[in-house]
Amino acid sequence: MSDDFKVIPPTTKVLCPERGEGWTLTGITGINEHTSVMFNGVRYTIPAKIIVEELLPNYLSQNSTTE
Repeated sequence: MSDDFKVIPPTTKVLCPERGEGWTLTGITGINEHTSVMFNGVRYTIPAKIIVEELLPNYLSQNSTTE
C-alpha cells in the first residue's frame, strides 16, 4: 500500500462476496481505522484496510465498463 493514502468519502459503495453491496457510513482518512459499513440495513464495523484492499476493488471491478 502506498504512503500516499487517498481519502475515501462517506457513502462510497463497496461489494462483499458474503453480504452483497453496501456503502460506507463514515469516511476513511487512514488505513488503520475501523469504518462503519451498511449491508442490507445492518451496520458492520470493518477495518479500513479490508475496505480499501478488497471491498472497494470488488465493487469497482463489478461495475466497470469494458469498451
